[in-house]
Amino acid sequence: MNELTEFKLAGYNTLRKKYERVSKIALKLLDDTLRKNHTHPMQVTHRIKATESIAGKLERRPDKYTSADQLMDILGIRIICYFTDHVDQVAFMLESILDIDWKNSSDKREIIDPTAFGYLSLHYICSLPKDKGYPEDLTDLKFEIQIRTILQHTWAEIEHDLGYKSEFSIPKDLRREFSRVAGLLEIADESFLRIRNSITAYEANVREKIANDTADDMPLDLVSLRAYLELSPSMKSLLDDIAAISDAIINEANPESFLPLLSFFNLHTLGDLKEFVEEGHDDALFFAKKALEGMFLEELSSIVGLYYLCRSHLVRGDYNFRQLMVYFTLGEASEKRAKQHSEYILKLRKELEEQTDDQPEKQDQDKQEPNA
Repeated sequence: MNELTEFKLAGYNTLRKKYERVSKIALKLLDDTLRKNHTHPMQVTHRIKATESIAGKLERRPDKYTSADQLMDILGIRIICYFTDHVDQVAFMLESILDIDWKNSSDKREIIDPTAFGYLSLHYICSLPKDKGYPEDLTDLKFEIQIRTILQHTWAEIEHDLGYKSEFSIPKDLRREFSRVAGLLEIADESFLRIRNSITAYEANVREKIANDTADDMPLDLVSLRAYLELSPSMKSLLDDIAAISDAIINEANPESFLPLLSFFNLHTLGDLKEFVEEGHDDALFFAKKALEGMFLEELSSIVGLYYLCRSHLVRGDYNFRQLMVYFTLGEASEKRAKQHSEYILKLRKELEEQTDDQPEKQDQDKQEPNA
């Protein structure tokens, strides 16, 4: 490090401590705003440049910077989003909570030449707002926020690891390959956004049909199953009855694991499931009482209704040991656990059959008993 750089670095330790205070305030502001707007990026990271990194930048640009406090990226915050439209949503939020230096900020997604190499993100140069009561020595400090998608981040990390900073540093015979990959990632980002929007529209359609009781022909998948568990009066009635056994509350759970199990019972539409629930309500409640009565449970998951519906169907049905093994294996049980579950179902079925056989004999005896 030369003497000029050492002179420019004078006081950097004090400046770094100020940036540490700025980072805490900025990250808290950002976290509060994201939560308030129900926005959940994949990752939010930050770093404050080390002295060696600052010295290197001052030495590379001796004419541009006369001191470390002129740098605008000492503090860097990176927000990684799932989808391209989330980048714009997060950017809009930042504009509402921070002061943006528009002159030094850049949306490189827009300014990049279509034929040029690179897959870039949105860069904001920010500072804490001056009208919110923050100390003046902190509001004068500028820092950088980068917002990008997961795929943009992947590209940037690989690009950095390969050591190439611009299209001019790429060997000519490799530029075409780099550009092709960049294009594929851009197409993938757009495709993921379309898929998400299609799923959102499909979910809205399913929920509307369930609410209007016109969803019988809709296929049974994770989207439709989740909506059915939430909106179906028949399922709600069963869940309420099961919860009342131990005075528990119902918490939402992911029902995905039940899709192959419901398919095992040849349930492929919401109409099939609706009939399954309505016809199996009493039996499911019977087996739930058998298992839960007398237990003190504060919470039950929203899939407990499906669990006892399937359990009662296995017991009341004529499934043999091999078929039961297939069912429990579909539920991702180990072979040992599947065997234990299958044996228990057969044992429970036998007990219920014996109780049923004893019932007529008991009724005959009751008829012969003289009135008191």
